[in-house]
Amino acid sequence: MDEVKKYLACDGRVSVIIANTTNMIEEYRKLKNLTPTTTAVMGRFLTIAGMMGHTDMKSNKETMTLQIKGGGPVGTLITTIKKEQDIVKLKSYIQNPTVELDVKENGKIDVGGAVGNTGFLNIIKESEFSEQGYNGVVPLVSGEIAEDFASYFANSQQVPTVLALGVLVNKDGVVASGGYKIELMPDATEEDITQIENAVNKAENISEMLKSGKTLNEIVEIITGDENTMVLTNKLEIKYECDCNKEKFESGLVSLGKKELKNIIEEDGQAEIKCQFCDKIYKFSKEDLEKILENIK
Repeated sequence: MDEVKKYLACDGRVSVIIANTTNMIEEYRKLKNLTPTTTAVMGRFLTIAGMMGHTDMKSNKETMTLQIKGGGPVGTLITTIKKEQDIVKLKSYIQNPTVELDVKENGKIDVGGAVGNTGFLNIIKESEFSEQGYNGVVPLVSGEIAEDFASYFANSQQVPTVLALGVLVNKDGVVASGGYKIELMPDATEEDITQIENAVNKAENISEMLKSGKTLNEIVEIITGDENTMVLTNKLEIKYECDCNKEKFESGLVSLGKKELKNIIEEDGQAEIKCQFCDKIYKFSKEDLEKILENIK
């Protein structure tokens, strides 16, 4: 069962969020018919997106878009994030979902090789309350995703952050997927920092801990070295949900203009539009297109 929790450690001087996203990533793998390589890529990308929805979005009126262009064979990655109370809703796009690379010498999936490291990470935040949003662009560090986002938090947000993301995949699908994000508060001590570093270095990969059945409460103690952590929120959710509908794509056809729409009617007699986020296909008959054409002023 997927689960997300926020904690305080070290007497409130350290903030932690941990997410188990195994079921969501398996659903996305099936939806997009991903390979093991692209499952690992998107598992990490969607997990950090979901956690950021709970940590970086303060209002349900905000939206956030994450974009990675690393120059690797998977191409462009995009995830959009919306929040409704304690539920973060994601939809995502991968340009080349069929990419499959050989595993690295250590037996790990080559996420960095698939994503590439010659491009950038772009974080776009928009709010209904403000006409001017936020657009932060940082160069990729490795293409491994966790390192790239950790660099963003440290350099753009000036927040010392430990970030771990992991996805275990076998021939049957996703075995375990999740992540954690540890942030040091301004009053964190050198002792806190040393304790966290030692604990994280000793800990297994997050996906291995989830695979072995460890609970989020057990994991937070392991990665912080603190047996007295406090649960802040334990009813958070991350889910994949595309909000596409036929009306939205009809608006897209209207935006083409009369001339282009007439060409489609004359040459094809119909239109089929595929949603890039969920692969659902919307069909517009000749009659549908002619009605849209009539309503264009």
